[in-house]
Amino acid sequence: MEFMNSVFSFADFLEVLPDGDFTGQESTAFRISSPQAAFVPPNLEILDSCDAPLITLVSARGATGKSCLAKQVSALKRVPLWLLNEDMAVSGDALRARLRDYTGNSHGLNLLSEDPGSFILIDALDEARMRVSGASWYEYVQTLFAASEKSHSLVLFGRERVLEDIWANFPGSSANWYEISHFDSDQRTKYIDLYVGEAQSKESETYLDARDTVIKALSGAVEGSQADSFIGYAPVLYAVALLLKKGNLLKIRNSFLSEVGNERRIRVLGEIIEQLLKREQEKTQGLAQQLGMAPSKVYTPVEQIDWLAHYLLGAEAPKLSWCSDALKGEYKSKIHEFIDDHPFRSENRWANPVFSAYIAAERFDRIEVREKLQDVGLSTGLLFEFISAKEDDIVVDEWQFAALHASLMASERHDVEVSVSVSGGEPTAETETDSDVLQMQGELTLWESSGSRNSVRVDVLLDKEGVVDLKGPLASLSLTFPGVVTVRPSSGSANFGPDCFIRCTDLRVAGDSVQISLRPNGTVGSLQDGGASVTFELTGNLLCEAQLAGDPPTESFEVLVPEGHRIGYPWFPYQKPMELPSVEPNERATRFVKMLMNLLRNHGHKGTPAVFDKKLEGRQSIKGDEFRRVISVLQKQGVVSLDGPMIHLTHQWMPNRFSGKKREGVQTFEDKREVWIPIAEAIAEVMRK
Repeated sequence: MEFMNSVFSFADFLEVLPDGDFTGQESTAFRISSPQAAFVPPNLEILDSCDAPLITLVSARGATGKSCLAKQVSALKRVPLWLLNEDMAVSGDALRARLRDYTGNSHGLNLLSEDPGSFILIDALDEARMRVSGASWYEYVQTLFAASEKSHSLVLFGRERVLEDIWANFPGSSANWYEISHFDSDQRTKYIDLYVGEAQSKESETYLDARDTVIKALSGAVEGSQADSFIGYAPVLYAVALLLKKGNLLKIRNSFLSEVGNERRIRVLGEIIEQLLKREQEKTQGLAQQLGMAPSKVYTPVEQIDWLAHYLLGAEAPKLSWCSDALKGEYKSKIHEFIDDHPFRSENRWANPVFSAYIAAERFDRIEVREKLQDVGLSTGLLFEFISAKEDDIVVDEWQFAALHASLMASERHDVEVSVSVSGGEPTAETETDSDVLQMQGELTLWESSGSRNSVRVDVLLDKEGVVDLKGPLASLSLTFPGVVTVRPSSGSANFGPDCFIRCTDLRVAGDSVQISLRPNGTVGSLQDGGASVTFELTGNLLCEAQLAGDPPTESFEVLVPEGHRIGYPWFPYQKPMELPSVEPNERATRFVKMLMNLLRNHGHKGTPAVFDKKLEGRQSIKGDEFRRVISVLQKQGVVSLDGPMIHLTHQWMPNRFSGKKREGVQTFEDKREVWIPIAEAIAEVMRK
């Protein structure tokens, strides 16, 4: 996919949509929204556009405000917003049924398609895909395509991955795609001022100085999109507004003045949250005096974190060891008034993702909360950021690993590349599945186009010897393991990809269906020039009775098995022979070059195509010191350049790029053999030493 990166205002966005005014009989999940008083129009970036679109896609990273945007468009254009998170019936008949009920006409779908001004908005596609079976999702998406054949009838809101998959399968080429950008400097101050409300005078120099000092402290010394995308993130701005709303402005200004120029913006955000917790503690001074307790011990920030984790994450209640047994009952009864009204919560939900991420990071090691962690991670990338700010190396269990992976994926947007690479060792060619491995090592990495890298190295402790249970996302994942890998989706549907590579002995997939997500590249409907979007490399068996949804193309999904192995229906069309490790350096070198070409991508960064070093190392046989020596040779030959964890193909070698897989109409290694053989020989020479 080639991104245009043009900034587009909200007003401009409204102009390119149809006229609207599509009214009808509303329901909870399918209705026209009311205008929002607390709405700051965001900017959007144009990822793809055309003169006569048949469908519009709007993507955003987690908690960026796509649902707020969808509601405002619905209100201003007078068209229904279909909230899939409130509609359990997502299937092949769902769109027709909703339009029949909304229009009061059995031909409601025709009324939508034939009126050039009418359209509907669909939000929470991500939640729906996770909830329904692969077969139901496939049928549902086909109805969306059918509704977009004649007119611009649909505007879809979702995370990048689900929209990419829809776009890759879209039969036409007439699509507009926008991404909600971070708030710019003017929008940031408007957002903060709006949520501070009447609590502070906006004309006051003291207020303006405090507000601007906190923003500057959060921005840190890093210029450009990295700082802007952080401080322009809605949850972060909400935390700033809450701090300023009823705080001592002079005290706030002075406390953050020293932080100006600090590069660890996530630490500054943590300090904002800590100040909010301290302010909540100050509210309990009267209670402390009433009960004869020391105010410094009552309702401390640590205790508040424990209470919030208890009620919203399922952790144990705080022990209150500082409190005498005689007063504990009365204290617990009276402190509930403050807990119930805590600004971090909204009844039995989190008030904002920044607070859920902070509390989950603070209690990340509690066994009781581990099954709730992934929900926090799915909502925002801040969980990953809070954890990575604490330490570079951590020990996690399978639940915690899944939560970090989910949070990393929630950070994904067009100028960000994410990668999760983990290994417990190489599987052998034997079909024996017994393994005594109880731990894996890996790395989770986020890479911004500005050059910023954020990563965490993990040791993953397994619940069961010789078995990896993948509890989290199955995208942007490279996994190598010498035993069994299991996938047991809670929704009943396992969604693999895009960019999923699993090498193991046996792969066991439970559930009703399997979905293979595609990732487009270049023009609408075209796949990557390189390898498959999803690859299973198995020395043993694929054990899965689930239905394969959507008939993915064989160039996007492959199952590699040793010669002589056979896999059953519906997997055998995707079966390919596994290339077993060769002792011949020349052959290994050629395979390395082909894998490098397979994995090079433009998506997620600027400049020439690139690949994460850990991903390339994990998906072929050259490892460790030998891998680093090979990369060094490629650098000396001018083939690649390094930028942190990214290995770039250099500009001068771009004309020699080829597809690592044989596909009709694209150049292969054989077409470029003359220029690449000397490189392969240089790599082979390094491996002989």
